[in-house]
Amino acid sequence: MSVRDIDLDPDKVFGIGFPLNYDSEASGFFTQNSTYFRQLQDNIKNLLSTTKGERPGSPGLGCDLRKVCFEQNEPAILQSSVEEKIIEALNEFLPFVTLKETKLYADGNTLNIVAKFESEFTDEVIETIIGINSAGGSFNEESSAGAV
Repeated sequence: MSVRDIDLDPDKVFGIGFPLNYDSEASGFFTQNSTYFRQLQDNIKNLLSTTKGERPGSPGLGCDLRKVCFEQNEPAILQSSVEEKIIEALNEFLPFVTLKETKLYADGNTLNIVAKFESEFTDEVIETIIGINSAGGSFNEESSAGAV
């Protein structure tokens, strides 16, 4: 069964949707994703917002974007460093996802990363916005979709 067949089947669900929410109608306890595109969005957000060593049992999982906050604040250096970290993480954990574009902008103590991704499994562009706060190292995330 192809990915497109799974997306068209209303009875197929897979993966846990984020943010975690209780859903009494779900086949499990949490809301589940019903499209591959939505599952890809969640997988990308989770990978980018996880720091290596943070996840018990999978210490290599992650992207280490928090470390970028403490690098020299030169746009070209930061852009290159962010792209390298994202591509390295994608190649290891989501090799079917390709980084298409990144933009960085600062807002006070927060470095905002706007990244666009493509996948061979969907025709839509996945856009993720991650805000890394250098004061506390916290993340703010958003995702959206657009046609290729």
